[in-house]
Amino acid sequence: MGVSSAEELQAEVDVANRSDDKTPTPSELDIGYVDPKEERAFLWRLDCWFLTIGFLGYMFKYIDQTNISNAYVSGMQEDLHLFGNELNYFTTYFNIGYMVMLYPSCIIVSHFGPSKFLPGCELIWGILTCCLSTVTTYKQVYGLRFLVGLFEATAWPGSFTLMSQWYLPHEIALRMSIYNMAQPAGAMLSGAMQGALSSNLEGAHGRAGWRWAFLINGICTIAVALAAFFILPGYPERPNPLARFYLKPRHIEIALARARRVKRKPQIGITPKRFLRCFTFWPLWAISISWAIGTNTQPATYFNLWLKSLRNPDETKKYTVSMLNYLPIAGQAAQLVAELLFSGFSDFFGTRLPFLLIHSGINITSLIILIVRPENEHAYMAGWYLNYIGAVSTMLLCAWASAHLQHEPEVRTVLFATGTVLSYLNNAFVPLAAYPAREAPHWRIGAKLYLGFACTACAMFVGIWLAWRREEKTGGGRLGKNNDERASEEAQRGVTVHND
Repeated sequence: MGVSSAEELQAEVDVANRSDDKTPTPSELDIGYVDPKEERAFLWRLDCWFLTIGFLGYMFKYIDQTNISNAYVSGMQEDLHLFGNELNYFTTYFNIGYMVMLYPSCIIVSHFGPSKFLPGCELIWGILTCCLSTVTTYKQVYGLRFLVGLFEATAWPGSFTLMSQWYLPHEIALRMSIYNMAQPAGAMLSGAMQGALSSNLEGAHGRAGWRWAFLINGICTIAVALAAFFILPGYPERPNPLARFYLKPRHIEIALARARRVKRKPQIGITPKRFLRCFTFWPLWAISISWAIGTNTQPATYFNLWLKSLRNPDETKKYTVSMLNYLPIAGQAAQLVAELLFSGFSDFFGTRLPFLLIHSGINITSLIILIVRPENEHAYMAGWYLNYIGAVSTMLLCAWASAHLQHEPEVRTVLFATGTVLSYLNNAFVPLAAYPAREAPHWRIGAKLYLGFACTACAMFVGIWLAWRREEKTGGGRLGKNNDERASEEAQRGVTVHND
């Protein structure tokens, strides 16, 4: 399951399960013993503050990323005279900005700390989202979407790097999923908000409903960013001084003791040499490629374009603008619940592969339905909804990688960025061919191509599992040598606990 030896993992479990009336043994003190009641209280405190602000930040990040689709079907298309593939290019420009910033953000956050850098970027993209409410041409949208993507690129890998430094291997998949639940929650809120604004604020003060949506989204993002300056914890060895109201010195001691328990290395500034060395680790490439392939298996984001094409017998539109925004919410809610259950059970049973394969099986079934395209409208709609549930869980992959790279936090950070780069690179260009807006709702190759991606991802998951099994039996291979090199570098540079 993790990169730690069986003895280390067993020691972690023994400490977590120890009765409160027992005295720790010397070996437990060596691995970072913490009183179980105190540790549970620490986790609860961390979850309440860190996970909550992370959830809110990512929720509005996702709203700011995807509200363009809701705006498109809510009057933006007509107001800006968009009758080509502009919607696809709105996504493409966002993705280009996102990819440009991912690697620089990894290096910057490792040196300057996440508690300043991440909220600062969030504040800027909130302001840019407000600016989208004023656009009059599609070219202005292109420029703003690029800039929003540029600053949003810092959020996801930065937050996952933070989680990987604070939570233990048997805790992290569930926390990552709770954080990622903000994605379907944001999609639901975006649809509900756009539907409500289209009904209640359309034309208010001379502004269209979709313009109000951008303005309100941006204001909410700015508010969350300001709170994040005081709540994000920083790294355990470099805590945020503004977060002292909930992270006392004793809590930092507990966090450091927990890190010692699993022999986790501290996060140090990523140098050019360390950055390039990260790309010599096979897990970085294997996880990142399977992650990128897996994300190109969910055409559910085009569900509302199919809904918009439906007509009544008298050729009137079947669904109102509000319903076009409300109907996808059911699929997003199902995705939210499935993500939480799969990750929770994965943590409980201490395994990732079976749950990745179950996810993939559901996804493959949904894609087959979309390819066959049954004449029954409800059966076809079920295929769309099922696709939400079966999307390959990136959280399981990230938790898998996090557990296997305890000794290499820089590799873990760069892996999160690389997986995101490759997935966004795919999503920037593959949908242009697979799901062009002008072909809606009769896409020629979309679901067929995505089915091929889904099957390839399944094969890669099994291959990664076999490779890790082999590596564990042989003692980790070259990973150990890199650990020695890293230890030498830490000794030369020095790693001390100080405020971020």
